[in-house]
Amino acid sequence: MHLLAVSTILSICAIFVTVNSTPVSPISQTALLSDDGTAEASIPTRYQSTVLARRLLALSPFGVLSTVFPSPSKLPSDSSESSFLSSPPASVAGTPISLPDYLADCESSGNPTILALSVATSTKNALAGSNVSLSLTWWDQYASYAGRQPWSEASLPRVSLLGYLEEIPLSEARKNGIVECYTEVHPDSRLWLPGDRKAAHQGAWMRLIVQEVYWIGGFGDVAYIGWLDSIEWKAVTKKEWQNVRLPGENIDKQ
Repeated sequence: MHLLAVSTILSICAIFVTVNSTPVSPISQTALLSDDGTAEASIPTRYQSTVLARRLLALSPFGVLSTVFPSPSKLPSDSSESSFLSSPPASVAGTPISLPDYLADCESSGNPTILALSVATSTKNALAGSNVSLSLTWWDQYASYAGRQPWSEASLPRVSLLGYLEEIPLSEARKNGIVECYTEVHPDSRLWLPGDRKAAHQGAWMRLIVQEVYWIGGFGDVAYIGWLDSIEWKAVTKKEWQNVRLPGENIDKQ
């Protein structure tokens, strides 16, 4: 009887090991997180999280731009358009300010496109030498994709892109389809397009040159949290970020 019991237990253990050693589909080709914030396979790697972050950028029409106020002596001279606007008080020099803004993912490099208006505080600070960070979250978009509110916003991804603004020449923006890309995401931006004499405001096409990326995929026990590699960030292809899904997304959506 004892030998039979031992034999039976060993058989059950062998079956258990066989079942649990079944290969898992590559996590980069499936949704990495389920809607309740738990991992479907394992905690995503840094690179898998980078691909997810690139998808978050691609699906984000808005973000929060953060810049730092310069000393009054470094502020660019007001143009005739913005001379009626009050200058920032000297006491805010060195203080960061965060403001929501439009953006679009119009280049394959992972550098977001921004239409920088000359009257905007973020633009003035950047032109005065401030570095720029752009914060994106999946908090606001989750409900529209999932059809319900998340059980916890803290379980959803967010990312911060750190770098500086670089002007895109108007000829380049037109040649490379940046104008069409941006206005498809933001049709109302046609009212202030650079190069349009009838535009409501003066402005310029800018790209945020991403130098560093900080990612919070959700809760740390099921998601990667930490710095991403900037080289990997730029190397992610459109096909890669199209083949992953953020929480709440339909698996059939590209």
